[in-house]
Amino acid sequence: MMSRPDPFSLPEWRALNREASLVSQIIGSGATALGRASYGSGFGEYYTAFFGLSIGIERLAKLILVVDYAMDNSGSLPEQRSVRRFGHNLKTLMSKVEEVATRRAISVRSIGPSHPICAAVVDCLDAFADASQGRYANFEAIGNRSFDPQIEPVNKWWNLVVEPILDLHYRGKRAEAGVKERAQIINAMIGHVTIVRHTDESGRTMSDVETASERTGQTKWAQRYGRFYTLSVVRWLSYIFSDMVREASYRQGIDSLFGHYEFFSSYTVDDHFLLNRKIWPLS
Repeated sequence: MMSRPDPFSLPEWRALNREASLVSQIIGSGATALGRASYGSGFGEYYTAFFGLSIGIERLAKLILVVDYAMDNSGSLPEQRSVRRFGHNLKTLMSKVEEVATRRAISVRSIGPSHPICAAVVDCLDAFADASQGRYANFEAIGNRSFDPQIEPVNKWWNLVVEPILDLHYRGKRAEAGVKERAQIINAMIGHVTIVRHTDESGRTMSDVETASERTGQTKWAQRYGRFYTLSVVRWLSYIFSDMVREASYRQGIDSLFGHYEFFSSYTVDDHFLLNRKIWPLS
């Protein structure tokens, strides 16, 4: 009776293990930064989040496509030219992953990229990956009078992701009334002796205490639910990856894939945990 090789001895296993660890960490650091991002001292956290999340989600999708290839090719992993053909476009990668999940009858019961806010998350992160419209947008804006401020990454995020979040979870609810009331009280207390010079995420100037205070209140919902819907995309991918890796390693005997799903167990949690956990991934 032939014994199976120790996965730890396989160079392919070690490479995929390193990649899975990397992807889990950069997604986690991005989600953590997103929960700290704000118009004030936390503005740079938006960009930290977008870097980690755009790269991490892209690479998690590619891991799924690598597993899919291995399952269709008797455990053989794709060559570099095949991996390069996966591309970098997040929306395209999501479509490919969805096709894989459908073909393999993998059903994820939680929300995913088809949810309108999750789709907006993917759209923003995909745009950020585009150099001129995303990660280098600030340099593109320098001396460029034709630069469209709507494509600036934080502005785009607030308008496409946060505004729908506020409409769904904040506006017309007790939360909004409480924020407005506190903003009015703070303004009455210190507004006459305080100078405010700030811009919000959409680039609008805030010049009074009440406006800035109300924005601070909105930011708490932007942080919490922005992180939630982003991690909902990650959870969707993590479920698919975990299901495929278990099938491939335990049933098909593809040893190079053994155990890599463990890095993404942090993300396969219920909505309540996804909403309230601030530090990612779990340690």
